[in-house]
Amino acid sequence: MTTRGRPYAGASREARESARREQIIAAGIELFGTQGYRAATVGAVCERAGLNKRYFYESFAALEDLLVEVYERVVADLRAAVLAGGGADSGGSDGATVAPGGEAMAVLRGFMGGFLGWAQDNPIFARVHLFEVLGVSARIDELYRRHGRVIGGELADSLAAAISNSGLSDTRRRVLGDLLVGAGIQIVVDWVIGDYQPPKQELLTEVESTLDWVLTAGMGGED
Repeated sequence: MTTRGRPYAGASREARESARREQIIAAGIELFGTQGYRAATVGAVCERAGLNKRYFYESFAALEDLLVEVYERVVADLRAAVLAGGGADSGGSDGATVAPGGEAMAVLRGFMGGFLGWAQDNPIFARVHLFEVLGVSARIDELYRRHGRVIGGELADSLAAAISNSGLSDTRRRVLGDLLVGAGIQIVVDWVIGDYQPPKQELLTEVESTLDWVLTAGMGGED
């Protein structure tokens, strides 16, 4: 006779396992984003989760496996934030014609505004993404690069759609995505380390002014 899936206190075994897994992930996010991944231990995660240590290994083989799941949650949240305002539109909210370069600027503004706002509003998530996953292992490094390439590619596509006659080759799409993501990360890292100074809107205005200079300098089409 099997006990698999038998309800206990109103919940099946699978539901209880899933709930414990979520408790461990939540504890991992909290610890990695406050004390840091390298200072964390399986015991500390379980203590924060309020669970016996054996329950950790019910869901994860090692602490690094928990970091992978935590990072997947963090980067999904970041992706939603930076891409939410990055879509190109054909006109203003009232149907007016957008000035030349305005749609492209809207994509870039949405990306940087979303990234800055996300980092300030979610300091625990931001620490995991900006600092804690770097240099952990080759596996985590590749995960970090892969997510960066995905976000960069989507941003490059949005930017290309906003610029007339801007068909991108695969190579140019990758390079443009790397430029956007790399510059964005560097700006946000410096801003977080600098205690969010200058204020977000002031920094965003400077970023926009710089990007506007780049766009008007001829970032318009293929060679």
